Formats: sequence, structure tokens, C-alpha cells
Amino acid sequence: MHAWRTIPILALLLCAAAFSDAEAGVIYDNTTTPLGSTSFTALPIGDEVNAAGSERIVSLLQVGLTQQGFAGTADLQAWLYANDGPSGQPGTMLWQSALMNNVPLTGGNDLVPFPVPLVQVPSTFTWAVQISDTNPVAVGLPHFHPPTVGSSPDYAWFGGPGSWTRLTGANPTNLMARVTAVPEPASAAVVVSALFAAALSRRSRRPT
Repeated sequence: MHAWRTIPILALLLCAAAFSDAEAGVIYDNTTTPLGSTSFTALPIGDEVNAAGSERIVSLLQVGLTQQGFAGTADLQAWLYANDGPSGQPGTMLWQSALMNNVPLTGGNDLVPFPVPLVQVPSTFTWAVQISDTNPVAVGLPHFHPPTVGSSPDYAWFGGPGSWTRLTGANPTNLMARVTAVPEPASAAVVVSALFAAALSRRSRRPT
């Protein structure tokens, strides 16, 4: 293989290494203080997040679920949205997970992980989850407040694209969740650019 062909491959490997070596940080955490209430819906539901810190490349979303004291299973799917819709609603979909079938639940407050493939989010975004095919009883989202990292307005979003509605209540309607992210590898981008430039330069000097 000619040397110039190996350089783009090396650049991609260096970029991947920079992402994997970046230190992950929690940019939102609302898992400490339960309020004793729970939301139940078959529609997508989630929370608007004001992220803390400077990390904005999401690697992990963890969503709190409860099956009312019964061990069982549920099918789950999650999303991340930018809040660029009408009146600040979830608008642009940033990421959608695969449907996770028969996820085991203990019956208590379970923090279910959704690995995210390094998706960049703005400082304000919404996570959402949809619950289906629960067994033996319905699965809900426990309310927690206040967040210990980041913040969230006193409502949740439910309904899905084109029909998002604010869910409010007597207590703060914030849902149990944690979001982890890594910083953008700006230094890796510089290295990658230099390597590609070198590859193109070397290719242009090849004899015809």
C-alpha cells in the first residue's frame, strides 16, 4: 500500500483515540432526591436539560424507571433533541437509539443505560424515552428534584415530534436521569487536518 493511502487511515485512528482518551464528565445529574411521584405514559417523555461544564459530546444517557415494586421487563427506546422547535419545544432529533427489547427491571428505581455514539448536543437539549410492552405491570418515570449537576425547568415534555406538550404538576415535574459527555477533541482535529494536508501534498507530487 502506498504511504499516502495510509495517512487518512492513521488520521481516523488518531481522531478515534482522542475521543476515547478524553475525560468523561457528568453534565446533568438528577438522581439524588426522589419526590415520591411517577409519570406513566405510552408516549415519548423526557426532560429539558441545561447542561453543566464544557463537555458536549454525549457518550451515555441513563434514564430512571420504576416498575412499581415488581421485577419484570420492558421495551425501551431513547432520543436526544435540540430545543429548537416552536416555543422552545424539542425540534431537531440529534440521536435515536435502537429499540431495546425485554430490558430487565428490579421494581425499584432503576437507572437504565443507553450508550450514545458520541453525539454533540447544545447547552440546552431534551432527552426522551418511550416505554412499551411492559411485563407484568406498567413502568413509569420517577420524579426527582433538584438536579445536583446542571438544571432543568419545572416541567417534562411528552407526546413526540409534532405534538410535544409540557407536563406540569404540583411538585416539580423533573425526571430521574443522568447524562455523561466528553469534551470535543479540538487538538485531534488539528492533527487530522495536518495529516490530510500532508497526504494530499504527497499525492500531488506523485509522477503521472
